[in-house]
Amino acid sequence: MPEITAEAVKKAAREFGADLVGIGSIDRWDKAPVENHPRTIMPRAQSVIGIGFRMHRGSHRGVEEGTYFSSYTLTGYMDLNNIVAPVVQRRVASFVEDFGWEATTVQYLSGRLGNDAGEAASRPDGTSKPRPDIFFNFRIAGELCGMGEVGYSRMFLSPRFGPLQRIYFVITDAPLEADPMIKGICDGCQECVRQCPAKALFSDRRDDVDAGITMIKRSAIDVLKCSVAHSMGGLSPFASEEVKNYARNIIDGTDTHLADGTPRPSREEMIKNIQDKVAYAKNAKDVFHGPAVLCADGCVRGCLAHLEKKGKLALKFHNSFRD
Repeated sequence: MPEITAEAVKKAAREFGADLVGIGSIDRWDKAPVENHPRTIMPRAQSVIGIGFRMHRGSHRGVEEGTYFSSYTLTGYMDLNNIVAPVVQRRVASFVEDFGWEATTVQYLSGRLGNDAGEAASRPDGTSKPRPDIFFNFRIAGELCGMGEVGYSRMFLSPRFGPLQRIYFVITDAPLEADPMIKGICDGCQECVRQCPAKALFSDRRDDVDAGITMIKRSAIDVLKCSVAHSMGGLSPFASEEVKNYARNIIDGTDTHLADGTPRPSREEMIKNIQDKVAYAKNAKDVFHGPAVLCADGCVRGCLAHLEKKGKLALKFHNSFRD
């Protein structure tokens, strides 16, 4: 049987259509909790193959102008998640298995199917397994695979595209040479914090992760405030003033109370009073079975504009993203 090499895998992934590819050895996950560890999925795993696909900078142009959002939602999110990535992942997994090594794909949306349901199983030796819907942190995995780093914004940043890619993974028991880690893309400018319309990121609250081989330095996040602007569309041009005022009451409040002093509503109540009243957000959810993408102001576009201005990205454009 022919020998498989890391270079052959990466060359194949690029030929299949990947814009980014990197490999992490399984020991880089030594400090990962069992419910987020690749070996909980494949006990003999030795390598994780990271595969990335660029989001076209142009797909953010209409969002930047506030005039055309569907390109970002469809070509920068849904199509990559549901069409482009699964095809390439499958071909990479097949390539690996043709050498006699096992491979399984891990897709972005797969972590949402079980909703953390089910009971823990037991191994033959009596030790317990976590519940069956295992899912590891993709952005941290991207850093562990040497594809880039997690920025202060919590977004994954690559040297070529900055925040403009989505990443996916293949776990294998093939012993592949790991790529070196990457640091230094994020300079800690905190434009992501200043430009976040949802006030969901913080200059003074951190959520760092000691990943063993690397320290992930990132802002804490108010996930519900992020959702109000990002997927529910509470501040988008599609929202009525009534909805925007409801959203601002949440955004200007704390993580427990609204700006008017009343307790913060549940996510379900927010969906009812924001997403279900914003036609674009509701239609995206109903038609594509995923969230609308209606924000990313600070964490993606603000970060992109800063990194380009500082000359930190390998991919250059004739015109600046933001003047």
